[in-house]
Amino acid sequence: MVNKKRAVLVLISGIAVLALGWRLLASGKLATAAPVPAPVIKVALAPVTRTNIAQAFAGVGELEAIRQVQVAAEVSGRVSTIAFVSGQAVKAGQVLVRLNDAPEQAEQLRLQAQLRNAESVHARLQKLVAANAATQEQLEQALAARDTASAELQRIQAMLAQKIIRAPFAGVLGIRKVHEGQYLKAADAIVSLIDSSALYVNFSLDEQTSAQLHPGQKVEVQVDAYPGRRFSASINALDPLIARSRMVQVQARVRNPDGVLKAGMYASIRVERQHDGGALTVPETAVTYTAYGETVFVAHADPQQQLTVKRVAVKVGERQNGRVEITAGLREHDRVVTSGQLKLSDGVAVQAVSQDTVAIPLKAPAAAAPDTPAV
Repeated sequence: MVNKKRAVLVLISGIAVLALGWRLLASGKLATAAPVPAPVIKVALAPVTRTNIAQAFAGVGELEAIRQVQVAAEVSGRVSTIAFVSGQAVKAGQVLVRLNDAPEQAEQLRLQAQLRNAESVHARLQKLVAANAATQEQLEQALAARDTASAELQRIQAMLAQKIIRAPFAGVLGIRKVHEGQYLKAADAIVSLIDSSALYVNFSLDEQTSAQLHPGQKVEVQVDAYPGRRFSASINALDPLIARSRMVQVQARVRNPDGVLKAGMYASIRVERQHDGGALTVPETAVTYTAYGETVFVAHADPQQQLTVKRVAVKVGERQNGRVEITAGLREHDRVVTSGQLKLSDGVAVQAVSQDTVAIPLKAPAAAAPDTPAV
């Protein structure tokens, strides 16, 4: 009996609530909740501009001194004198090594005496022939003897010169490879000599680039030893023969005023070429790099002048001075978002600010009111 009364009360209460709701709805007093507007995100915008950006062909090369040689002996002999130290700077013609030349010195003395005698005989016969006291044949034989003695003396003097090994040009010597008393054979290396006042950089580029290469073209050189420094060079020679690897051999001359570059260093090469008609560029901060490609957010204004953004896939090219070339995906004068991209998605409303959002300093917290002293 009690359960029936409770059920009747619940039914009556429900009917009363439904009646009250219907009455309020009919009288317009039941209001629906207004939708909350989406927040407007502040971003920095930059236009897509056309710029004459310098493009480049990239390669890897090796540095070679403008003059470098392994100084070697021309003839065999025992080292009698070493007149240099490792790492020394030398002048052209400076004596480096002397080989034992005692036998050649003695032979030179003999040939000098023989030449003097032959010259004396030739002079006497000239006077005798003039006085009809000697024949022309005797004079000719004396002349031949004199010339033979002179040639023999010149030969031994050349051998003596080969015993003295000199620097063929001015430069810096490497590490000494011989010792006093050592017996050298012809062509044995003594020391390296390098003139690094200027250097060549030899590198290869794809044969398709050969039509855009020419002597005098600017080249930028970087080496691992000085990662933040760029050295200027210019192409001085192109090999007219394309190698079987379908590469063209290029040589550029690089200045080395302070001598920091060394022959044999590997170098990264960039051969500059001017982009025809300019390229579309945007600030580097506008491009978002992902595993699926590069994208930018482009801002568009609707009829009510409200800005919204759309994600656009792009293809990038060269980078220079904080800007990146866009080869596909954008048009000139499009406006792209340069900061604040992490909060954006397609169709989001934005508001342009005068500076990058990442550069806007945080507001300092308001100063707390001083405590009121107790009464």
